[in-house]
Amino acid sequence: MLESIKIYIEKEPGIETEMEIPLGVSMSLMEVLKGEGYPIEATCGGMALCATCRVEVLNAKDTCILEPQDEEMAMLETLPCYNGLCRLTCQIKISEDINGLRIRFPQEVPAWM
Repeated sequence: MLESIKIYIEKEPGIETEMEIPLGVSMSLMEVLKGEGYPIEATCGGMALCATCRVEVLNAKDTCILEPQDEEMAMLETLPCYNGLCRLTCQIKISEDINGLRIRFPQEVPAWM
């Protein structure tokens, strides 16, 4: 059994940062990214209402990430980045299922401080 998982954040094409996240924390990916200083506003507090925590998932088929639920889909369908890759990080729970996940911030979100 894994003690931690790794997430990869694409800064620009071909350049990724690896983030190791311990398992057993009851947090969403949004909370972890925000805590690490990434450009996550989380205005709605993780209720899938504001989309300020959106990212593009680059390898969903290579992981066991769950499909978006109805509330998340309703928000995703209104976004400029809606292309099948966008997800709300507030709706992605930290678990073994997302080990190896590769994400990037959509172009309309300033990615780096």
